[in-house]
Amino acid sequence: MVRGQQGPGQVGLSYKETAEAITSFLEIIIHTLLCIRSIYPPSTFTRRRAHGVPVYQSRHPQVREYVAEVIAAMGKEIMGGTMRRCTVVVKRVEDGLPVERYILDLGYLGVGMESHQKDAGLQGAPTADELSLMLRGLLIRLSALDGQLEDNRGELTFAIIVETKDDLEPSSNVPADGSTPPWIPALATDTLQQPSQAPPDCPAQHEPLLHVKAVETGVIDMRLMVQECVAKTGLDRLKPLPA
Repeated sequence: MVRGQQGPGQVGLSYKETAEAITSFLEIIIHTLLCIRSIYPPSTFTRRRAHGVPVYQSRHPQVREYVAEVIAAMGKEIMGGTMRRCTVVVKRVEDGLPVERYILDLGYLGVGMESHQKDAGLQGAPTADELSLMLRGLLIRLSALDGQLEDNRGELTFAIIVETKDDLEPSSNVPADGSTPPWIPALATDTLQQPSQAPPDCPAQHEPLLHVKAVETGVIDMRLMVQECVAKTGLDRLKPLPA
């Protein structure tokens, strides 16, 4: 785990600045995953750099618009401290079954802050450079992860799942202008089931989680995990979980 290096008396980023940086970082992760995990052809992406690491950005207008809309909605939940988990589910087009899940859990230390308090720099919080270094480490691990996973094959699509604290309705799902809410209930097959909570014959018993990287900023903490699903690996190719 990585934790901010500042002393307790030093002032770093504010809660708002940290939330905005992490929201922007999620957009980088999603675009990069869509490329390196072959959801869309590599030729449809532009290579860029973020936090000193090569990343990718889709050049397809509809993909970029969709991801931007999702990120904007998630940003509101992160700023309010209500989003506890974001999952990018990679699915087969032919049957809709998930082949991979990328799970990002969030923890907050700014819950209960008033709006004006979120603008003030926080003692012990990382500076912009320190936070960038933390996020760099996560991006490096994400890039290396591509070589550890089985290749995806066939035509793929994806979904972005957001889970809120206490299963509350996302605040962005109540548009002031009466427009269509951006979020709909997730399919049960898309959401993460912990093996300990699943029945013995459930595929979740054969889909262990791989912990990729944890980042502790002291303001908003993140943990990235990945899960390869039986629709890709097959039950016979997975090792049983230890008793």
